[in-house]
Amino acid sequence: MRIMNQKLAALSLMIFFAMAWLPLGQQEFLVNHWMKIGAFIAPILVFAGFKSRGDSSTPWMTDVTLIAYLLTASYLIHQVEEHWVDLLGREYPLYDFLNELIATLFGRDKYGILTRNGIFYINAGMVWTAGFLAILASPKHIFPALAMAGIMLVNGAAHVLNAIVAVDYNSGLATALVLFLPLSILFYRALIKSGAASIGAIAVAVLWGFVGHVILFAGLFAANVFGLVPVEIYYITLIFWGALPTLILRKPR
Repeated sequence: MRIMNQKLAALSLMIFFAMAWLPLGQQEFLVNHWMKIGAFIAPILVFAGFKSRGDSSTPWMTDVTLIAYLLTASYLIHQVEEHWVDLLGREYPLYDFLNELIATLFGRDKYGILTRNGIFYINAGMVWTAGFLAILASPKHIFPALAMAGIMLVNGAAHVLNAIVAVDYNSGLATALVLFLPLSILFYRALIKSGAASIGAIAVAVLWGFVGHVILFAGLFAANVFGLVPVEIYYITLIFWGALPTLILRKPR
């Protein structure tokens, strides 16, 4: 019964997620406000995650369903700092930062490469897909949750490295330090210690997260700078990459 309730809750969230981001005539609203939708979903995910435990005696860090909910909620909170308003009060901050960086490095039009449409599909397409499918696949399958932790670990490390090199705060750094790195590392540590996941499976999950970031930037330049692929193919690739961990399901050991 517990698993049935978890599946119904996860499926309901998936349907809500699809209704929230699929472009059905509300494209202009979505590209400007998708992160606000995520901010309202995040506390619901946290509540649903702890509600899914019931009277379970499983240590919470090895409860794959709970962690899948928490990982996804953490990413939604992180996207608020990155794309809604950061700790310095800047609105849609990463959009401006990355475009200014690209313009400086490549001498391109400041806002001609990373579009708000692109940011929407990167986050609501690849990341939300990965997170919600990890919830839906748990607790039977562990790899989607490992992959979600992997992309958080890679992203968190990138924020920290950026801060060290620039000796400055960047949008998303606070949630990377408070949520991304601790939660992903503790999750991996607990699974290795309990024998629920191998180091090899975790390495593959982190590699998936790293390649996802490579696809993100390589596809961005391929589509918006060099015109090698249609931008629609780029967006579809992002969504496919988000779904890939669920397509190669692995059971806990």
